[in-house]
Amino acid sequence: MESKRMPALKTWQVVMFGGLALWAALVSAHLAHAIPEELPLAGLIVLAALQLLAGLAIIQGACEALILAVERLGARYRWDSFIAGTVGEIVSTLPEFVVIIFLVRVDAFAAFLIAVVTIYNNALIFSVYSFFLPKDVKGKFLMPEPITRAGTEVLIAGSGIALVLGLVLLALRSETHKVELNPYDLGLIALILFAIFAFYMHSLMKYYAHAGPGERAGLLSPARYRVSWAAIMTMFALGALGAFAGGEAVSGFASIALDRLSLPQVPTALILAFFAGVSEYVIVYKAHRRGDLGLALSNVFGGITQVMFLVFPFTLAVIALLGGSIPISFTSTIVLLLLFPVFFVLFEYLEEDHTLNNLDAAGMVGLFVLTVYVLLVMSPA
Repeated sequence: MESKRMPALKTWQVVMFGGLALWAALVSAHLAHAIPEELPLAGLIVLAALQLLAGLAIIQGACEALILAVERLGARYRWDSFIAGTVGEIVSTLPEFVVIIFLVRVDAFAAFLIAVVTIYNNALIFSVYSFFLPKDVKGKFLMPEPITRAGTEVLIAGSGIALVLGLVLLALRSETHKVELNPYDLGLIALILFAIFAFYMHSLMKYYAHAGPGERAGLLSPARYRVSWAAIMTMFALGALGAFAGGEAVSGFASIALDRLSLPQVPTALILAFFAGVSEYVIVYKAHRRGDLGLALSNVFGGITQVMFLVFPFTLAVIALLGGSIPISFTSTIVLLLLFPVFFVLFEYLEEDHTLNNLDAAGMVGLFVLTVYVLLVMSPA
């Protein structure tokens, strides 16, 4: 009788296991004191690069595993593909949570910056992706109802909160009695953002999780996925393991870059935020190629809203719980204040007729590129 062959590993699994092997080797070398405490500059650069490479390889695999787990769960319960993708985007932020926990222990302000600038990176990715959406004869793409309804409402909340926080910090910079946001301030802001996100998810799951009559094509089919609980939980476990290992590796890179190489905080945060999101951008590309626009849009749009209302408040909560604070400086003020046009412009484009065209995409790209340029060039080192 011919024996069954083991299924071949997928590319993301090979990359993830390779990253885990590199991370394990680095941890073992550190525990065995094979890596000297005082390394020359070239040695520090090589070590930082290896840690970043290992972390990104593991995190991309962890995100793939977590999203696959949610897709299987969505297929089991016949969720709409946009909702399944939204839940997958939430679960795939687990590696970011782990990175943040490690980073707060290294540099709380750096963790704060990474959480905020991730919104700018993802807004830029969303605007670029808008060029590739299939347009009708008038050059327009009709956005899914979850975005045009619940999505635009949460954009209004995001723009308002960003404006309030930015203006408050701007006013406090002219005073001397308060020079930082203390744990109580951060905790309150986090609770407010978490509450808004909870209502946002409640609206999505209650009103948009299941397609209506004539919309059955948007539902995830159990025939495309292994929907047993064993298959689902295996992917969740693999994603959780990758989240821890990848987060520890990336935090090691950040520690070297910020403390020992003294790299500027804002450019380092932008770089880390971009590389941390590469796996999600790959998922968007794959989903778009196979025509699953619901999954693709849920990732690029969720990369803005969910970072603002889930990852960002989680960062503030961790800083508060550890007794940290955020200084009221030019950098902290400008990164919050510039969030207002990001959310407001997205809302205006989507609210007009619930469509996006290439002119809208060009306007968004121009705005977000200019915003990133301001952060890079005008922020102090």
